[in-house]
Amino acid sequence: MARSRRRGASRRHRHGRDCVRPGRRAHLPPSCRRRPWLRSPRRPGSRVSAVLAIDTASPAFALALDGGPGEEPRIVESIADFSHASLLAAVDEELRGASLEAVVAVCGPGSYSGLRAGIATAQGLALAQGCLLAGIPTLEAVVAACRGSRDPTAIHPAGRGEFAAQDIRDGAPHGPTRIASPEDLAGLALVGEGAGTLGGREVLPRERAAAALARYRSGALEPVSELTAIYLREPNITAPRRPFGPAGAQDRLPAR
Repeated sequence: MARSRRRGASRRHRHGRDCVRPGRRAHLPPSCRRRPWLRSPRRPGSRVSAVLAIDTASPAFALALDGGPGEEPRIVESIADFSHASLLAAVDEELRGASLEAVVAVCGPGSYSGLRAGIATAQGLALAQGCLLAGIPTLEAVVAACRGSRDPTAIHPAGRGEFAAQDIRDGAPHGPTRIASPEDLAGLALVGEGAGTLGGREVLPRERAAAALARYRSGALEPVSELTAIYLREPNITAPRRPFGPAGAQDRLPAR
């Protein structure tokens, strides 16, 4: 008896505490079973000709997936700052059994790392599944999510306490997209992320994702071969203060 216990302990030591022999179910701690995202209830039935919208313009991502025209989209949203790995895991889980007709990505402005992750994921899916690819600017998705607002100014955080802003007149963009401070936006009818703190209507990533999907279904978005991120300013990085590598290494690099 003692010998068999020692053998079991040795086996666990070699393979780790969570070693599971074939035919047995893993008993993972609750922290490992929780997904870092929320989702609406799954509907029965197979999903064909699905369209997936990906919004990663904010610290939290959102996905919208439908199974055909006129079908209510299924929404998935992260509950905290996301990583590319958690985005891929959510996409993989939601697409099980689905055949994609198209994938739509929100292209910015927004989080630099988030936009890159979302665009890379969308382009990879389109290539792997052989489906159509489309993009939508963040502020266009905001406006599409706020159809009832009259001549609003769509905004999205641009860092440094400022916002990307786009005036809308008669449902169409009016003037260029600009960087604006909260003081510049005073007195305007604001919609978008951060608008709630400025007296306007807050628009969440899940609403933008659903609006992006609806825009594609309405025929407003044209398929493209490649997506380009929309950045309104350079990232908050600077040149290194010291050269990389050992002393004198930079002098040995070939001239450009």
